[in-house]
Amino acid sequence: MGVKIRERKLASGEVALYIDTYHRDFGRFSQKTGLQANPKDRKAYKAAQSAVQDKVRQIEKDLARDAAGVFGRKAKSTEDFIQYFAAYANKGSYPPYLNALKHLIECFGGVSPFSSLSTAWLERFKGYLLSLDGVSQNTASLYLSTVKALIRRAFREGFIEVDFSPRVQNIKKDEVVRRFLSLEELGRLSMAEISNGMVKQAFLFGCFTGMRLSDIEALRWEQISLVNGAPFIDFRQQKTGGVERLPLSEQAVRTLQAVKELHVEYAPSGSEHVFILPSRSVISKHLHKLGASAGLSWPLHFHSSRHTFATLALTQGNDLFTVSKLLGHREIGTTQVYSHIIDSKKVDAVNQLPVLPDRSEAQTMTPTTAKGSIQKALAAEGEKIAKALRLPQDGQGRYVFEGKAFTAAELAIEASQGE
Repeated sequence: MGVKIRERKLASGEVALYIDTYHRDFGRFSQKTGLQANPKDRKAYKAAQSAVQDKVRQIEKDLARDAAGVFGRKAKSTEDFIQYFAAYANKGSYPPYLNALKHLIECFGGVSPFSSLSTAWLERFKGYLLSLDGVSQNTASLYLSTVKALIRRAFREGFIEVDFSPRVQNIKKDEVVRRFLSLEELGRLSMAEISNGMVKQAFLFGCFTGMRLSDIEALRWEQISLVNGAPFIDFRQQKTGGVERLPLSEQAVRTLQAVKELHVEYAPSGSEHVFILPSRSVISKHLHKLGASAGLSWPLHFHSSRHTFATLALTQGNDLFTVSKLLGHREIGTTQVYSHIIDSKKVDAVNQLPVLPDRSEAQTMTPTTAKGSIQKALAAEGEKIAKALRLPQDGQGRYVFEGKAFTAAELAIEASQGE
C-alpha cells in the first residue's frame, strides 16, 4: 500500500502534479490534482506541493480506514466537475446555473476533474467572478452560490470526499432598492395599452402570484387544477428546484382567463404553455413602455411583480411566515427584506393610539384631534431631516435613506432610533 506524488513536465516549463495510489488487493490508480507550478518559482512550487501533500495524507488515512471505499471512488474522482455541472444546468435549463457554467468554462478552460476541486480552486473562481467587468456584486454572489450548491451535491453523491464549500465565504450582496407598485399604479398599468398584451398579462400574473419570470415562462395548462374547489398551480421552481403548490387568487384566475382569450392571437394552433412570450430582451422593452404608459417614474422590470406581490400580501395583514411560503423562500430571512412594510404598519398602528392632553390643551383638544398630532409632528420632523440631508424621493414620494424608502414620519422614527 502506498501513496506518492508524481510530476509531469509541461511544455511551458511547469510541472503538473499527480497522485499515484497503490494497494496490493485493489490495484493502483492515478489522479490529477489540478495543481501545477514552475520549479523555478520556489514559493509557488512549494505551495503546490504542500497542497498535494495534504491530499496525500487524507488518502492515506482513508486507505487505512476503508481501502475498498477509496478504490470504489476512483472512477468518480477522475470525472469532470464542469461536465457534471453542465448536465445539471442543461437538464433543468436553470438560467443562473447556465450563466455560471459559462464562467466556469472561461475560468478553468472547460476542464476540472473532481480530484482537482479544493478550497483554493473555489477561491480562484470567486476571485475570477469579482474581477469581471459588467457582473454586479449580487450576480457574482449568485453564481458562486450555484457552484457551491453543486459541490455539496457532488459530495452527497460520492464524487468528492470532503464538502469544502463552507470554507469559502459567500460574496456579500449589495443592498438594492426593491421597486414595487401600489394598488393605484397596478390599476393604471392594467388599463395601459402595449403592443404585446401577453407580456402585460404575464406581469400582472406575477403581481398576484409572486412567480418568477422563469416559472411563468415554463408554466403549462396541465399544472393548473382544482383542489377541493380551489384553484392551484403545481410547479417546480426553476431557480431553486423546489416543488411548490401555489393557491391562486381571484385576480390571478381572471388574468388566466384573459390569457386564454389571447391564445387565439398568440397561439392559433394551440399550445401547452400558458404564456406565449418573446425573448427576455423583448419582454424588457415592452415592460419599459408599459411602465411609462402607466406613469411610473422608474423603469419597470419583471422582478418588480414579485416585489409587488410580497408588498400586497404583507400590507393586507398576512404574516411573514405565510408570505415566505407563498414566495417559495427556503428561509424566512430571505423574506425579511420586506420587513420595512411591516415596520410602516407598526407606525400606522401606534399612531392610532390616543394622546392624553395636558391641562392647557384639555379644553380645546379632543382625543380625535390629539390622535393625529403625533403623525403631524413626526412628518414635520421628517421633512426637516430630509431637507437637511438633501434626500432623494422615489416614485411614491418617499425619502430614500441608506438604501431604504421612508415616509416623512417613518424617517423621523428611523433617525431617532440611530441616536
